[in-house]
Amino acid sequence: MFNKFTFVTSFFTILYVTNADPASFITKCKSDDTKCTKESTQKAIPIFADGITELGVEPLDPFVLKKIDASTPVLKFMLSDMTITGLKNCQAKKIQRNVANSELIVKTLCDVDADGHYDMSGQLIILPIEGNGKIHVKLRKLQMVVVAELFDKEGTDGKKHWEIKHWKHSFDLKDKAGLEFENLFNGNEALAGAVRELIASSGNEIITEVGAPVIKAITEKIVQNVQNFFRAVPIEDLALD
Repeated sequence: MFNKFTFVTSFFTILYVTNADPASFITKCKSDDTKCTKESTQKAIPIFADGITELGVEPLDPFVLKKIDASTPVLKFMLSDMTITGLKNCQAKKIQRNVANSELIVKTLCDVDADGHYDMSGQLIILPIEGNGKIHVKLRKLQMVVVAELFDKEGTDGKKHWEIKHWKHSFDLKDKAGLEFENLFNGNEALAGAVRELIASSGNEIITEVGAPVIKAITEKIVQNVQNFFRAVPIEDLALD
């Protein structure tokens, strides 16, 4: 029987859930406390990467990039169905919020794997190349830096939220990248051998030449979900100032 005690208990349970801090895993810090901010970000990374559906955050480890055009003037290079893994283990290296400039700087160091399909023809570095098949990429110690311009905006809850107005990014490879293309030259090993040797010895140079669109797509996916998170959680639940 649904008695008075059950009703009261249910009421307060609903009230608690409704008013609970949706971002309780975030340690609120002052903007000038970089140690606190870095530690809070590091704690949040694996939780964020797993996805937080109720806050609009999609799972980011793994996630799939459906189509990327990484072509250059001398190379047709199309990628599809790229599964990205490793983001939950990223290290927060620098997290800085500059209130005066309304700027957020995030530097992370990640080991990222990407597996999918490629379609390529043209010239890669110095050699002619073509192929269509599976691609496997290992980026070890990929340093990504994002600089975002923030402004305050009132949300539907009547509270102030951060909104990302503009953002830019850069990346650097702090370790040797691994890169493997299956079915080069349609399986012709006589032609593929020399190219495979070049790829094995020049992974970082190749990533620098053709990998920027992939890293941009990864960064864009992260920024989009951070924006969703900011729109769901007011500033008062994220920072002390």
